[in-house]
Amino acid sequence: MALIVKRDEEAFRILVERHQDRVFGLVARMMGGAGPEAEEAAQDVFLRVWKSARTYRAEGKFTSWLMMVVRNQVFTRLGQQKRRQDIDGNNPVDDETGESLLERHADSGSAAPSEALSLKELQKAVEEACAELPESQRLIVHLRQYEGLEFEEIGKITGQSLTAVKALMFRAREKLKKKLSGYLSASN
Repeated sequence: MALIVKRDEEAFRILVERHQDRVFGLVARMMGGAGPEAEEAAQDVFLRVWKSARTYRAEGKFTSWLMMVVRNQVFTRLGQQKRRQDIDGNNPVDDETGESLLERHADSGSAAPSEALSLKELQKAVEEACAELPESQRLIVHLRQYEGLEFEEIGKITGQSLTAVKALMFRAREKLKKKLSGYLSASN
């Protein structure tokens, strides 16, 4: 980061190459899909890193700081999308749960999965269920399950207490159990 603060473009290119997959993966999971919107958000993360390099303090892990930048960029972008949806009246979102009301209605009539559920179908169901979690829960699940971070590190990234992080993880797991109950019972 010291070289990036000095505006070393080669050092920045190396940083992007080293972290682009991790950043894009987190952005895509938080935004609920890997489309052009997620690609643009991931690019915005690296632009923010370039512009904010001087604010980086080497007191903690660089990846923690980077994940905070990701979180802030995605939350800003999702907030903008939500405001556009509220203005347009398209796909309104439940303010308490962050869940799409149209998706909730579509999910309510879904049939139980068959006994011969493939691993790919299960993986897709888990990804879809995670995508429906509120942003704060989705971020914590991703950081814990996909990035392998400890709760303390997640707290630093999200700016929340250890208790709050664990509570969000508990609520996320409960929601996932409920959404995936048909798949869980099919595997027993």
